[in-house]
Amino acid sequence: MTRLAFLWRRVTRTQDWQPTHRHHKGGLYRLIGPAVLETNRSDVVIYDDADGAVWVRPVEEFNDGRFSQL
Repeated sequence: MTRLAFLWRRVTRTQDWQPTHRHHKGGLYRLIGPAVLETNRSDVVIYDDADGAVWVRPVEEFNDGRFSQL
């Protein structure tokens, strides 16, 4: 794990972590918010899981039925 990933997990880890979405394979995730991918200015969403792993996915993929809001 990189130092940045370690620090991110420490800063964002709270006892109040509540999932906002369920992946179609069953995983639970919390939507952090929208962002813009620097390389091509495309819209993405940032989300994390209960273990603190942070994920980035294009908005289109996040909203194509893979995730359902809880």
